[in-house]
Amino acid sequence: MERETRAPELSAHDWKILKTLQQDGRLSNSELAKRVGLSPSACWNHTRRLFETKVIRCVRALIDPKMVDRETAVLVGIVLDRSTKAVFEEFAEAARTLPQVLECYLVAGEIDYFLKIRVRDISAFNRFHSEKILSLPGVRQVRTFFVLDEIKTDGELPL
Repeated sequence: MERETRAPELSAHDWKILKTLQQDGRLSNSELAKRVGLSPSACWNHTRRLFETKVIRCVRALIDPKMVDRETAVLVGIVLDRSTKAVFEEFAEAARTLPQVLECYLVAGEIDYFLKIRVRDISAFNRFHSEKILSLPGVRQVRTFFVLDEIKTDGELPL
């Protein structure tokens, strides 16, 4: 699946809206309009366009993993057995189906993919590793890194 490479033209108001919503996605349109210096109707038009053009993909709650029993974060490096388009596509499709995989990156270098995984504990990861990761298509080698401390996880883009 190829991604659209051309971004829409963004106005100064669009940039203000993006920055403000990144900091607090729960703002009402009225409050957002005040903060970015627009009328509510103009703000709604800008925001709607940002969603329609997929500049804003979605708005979600950022949940504290400790509060929902998913405190263990694991980074997993995957090396595939072959470097073909079909093997890469099959792996990516299968990785997308696993809810424990929060993020999946195709990278350059000795490792083909990095996965960010959240589970309850090491025991749960061990089960996930043996039942799911090792059965992903094309996996030749798995390198596991348990996260000891999360230093920065706010996920805001520098705008």
